[in-house]
Amino acid sequence: MPKKENKSGNMYTDSIYQWNVIVGCHFQCSYCEASFQRQMKRQKPGIDKNGKKRGCQKCYDYEPHFHSKRLEQRLPLTHGDEFIWACSSSDIYFAEREWVEQVLDKIRELSNRTFFMQSKNPICFNLYDLPENLIIGTTIETNLNTLYEGISKAPLPSWRYKDFLEVEHPRKSITIEPIMYFNWDLYHWIKKINPERVYIGYDTKNTGLPEPRVYQVKMFIQDLEKFAPEIKVKLKYMKEKTKDTGEPKIRSDGSNQRLIGEFAGDSPLIASSQKKKDEVS
Repeated sequence: MPKKENKSGNMYTDSIYQWNVIVGCHFQCSYCEASFQRQMKRQKPGIDKNGKKRGCQKCYDYEPHFHSKRLEQRLPLTHGDEFIWACSSSDIYFAEREWVEQVLDKIRELSNRTFFMQSKNPICFNLYDLPENLIIGTTIETNLNTLYEGISKAPLPSWRYKDFLEVEHPRKSITIEPIMYFNWDLYHWIKKINPERVYIGYDTKNTGLPEPRVYQVKMFIQDLEKFAPEIKVKLKYMKEKTKDTGEPKIRSDGSNQRLIGEFAGDSPLIASSQKKKDEVS
């Protein structure tokens, strides 16, 4: 399926409105500090030039909390792949259940619009009766648990994969951003979850994550599109890397699966037997 490469630095070009009724998260992802948390620093409390109070201390501190007045905001209509991103600057795992229920009630009420909501602890979706016009998602940056130490307090990627499989909802999405070293099992994870769309992108904030080479990711995408053409792959800007040189060899069977990281000089990457215990088939 043709893909439009996003060069804006915004992963979700399908998002036409960010509806932050719930704000805040305690997963403390290292790459989030330079993105979502930095955006919330604009909410530092103060007095504007007209003498009115502005900002929100809890938003500034990224403390999970509820803005009930935002439930009454006028929300735009969506078309095609577009969606309204509900609670984009939060993880609903940390929200009070009654907060989430009020958001879902509003989504259900606006049935002529498509909404998107995600969590890095996706088993929490099983607590709720999810509306049909809601796409739920989770982030799986890698399938290698051993890479995740010190990056986030969220459940390990393999746990997220298994938990997301257990959530019964027809509209699912996976975000592989910021993408990290991975192996071919990640492809099988995606196929089993069977999302309607997958977002793939690099760490544009340059927070020092272990990233695969661009051509490795492109080959992964090619095989994903070949064997799962029903999944829409949405690309973020694929930044060029100084080490991303040379043309890899293509397997005679047409599959690129062993090329995802099994390159000379890529020893930290992927296929070591020691990491097999951390992978889920």
